[in-house]
Amino acid sequence: MKKLILLSFLMCSFVAFSQETIKESDESIDVDDYVSADTETRYGFKIGVNISNYSGTNLNDIQDGLNDSRIGFVAGFFIDMSLAEKIRFQPEFLYSAQGAKEKNLRADYLQVPLMLKYELTDFLNIQLGPQIGVKIHEFEDSFKNFDFGINGGIGLTVLENVAIEARYNLGLADMFDEDRAPNIEGKNAVIQIGVTYRL
Repeated sequence: MKKLILLSFLMCSFVAFSQETIKESDESIDVDDYVSADTETRYGFKIGVNISNYSGTNLNDIQDGLNDSRIGFVAGFFIDMSLAEKIRFQPEFLYSAQGAKEKNLRADYLQVPLMLKYELTDFLNIQLGPQIGVKIHEFEDSFKNFDFGINGGIGLTVLENVAIEARYNLGLADMFDEDRAPNIEGKNAVIQIGVTYRL
């Protein structure tokens, strides 16, 4: 009888000790440890430069002005969200200075790229997506108000929250207004190099 009581006491003590140990272990587990940062929606800023000109032109009368690309400024913000294990979606809202170097061939836009990013590695991704834009400033009143095209590029993460992106924007719309610039055609063509910072 005494052995039975002693055995029961030891069993109860073991169960109580085990439950306390499990409880302490559960308290030390942070759910965030099991949620990869790659699945989080992040926000950030982008700044960079454009090397821009026109493609598909028939601008023989002003060809000299097209020999030099415009070096412009690009800046804005973005949202970076996960769609699948290695696929992310990054819509952006950018101010973008574009056109050719000659002053009357310049135009500035608000651009909205909608980029899909595929992560090749933890630090390298490729990007592809459409882009729409609205003209907000021009030096000559000869351009259409809306632009659209397609972007392709790569991204390289250099620090935890900092990345470098290089893209090429191929415009699909003739940007010259038929009424103000008759018989002239040209589509935006932009090489963009930028630095992003994710909050």
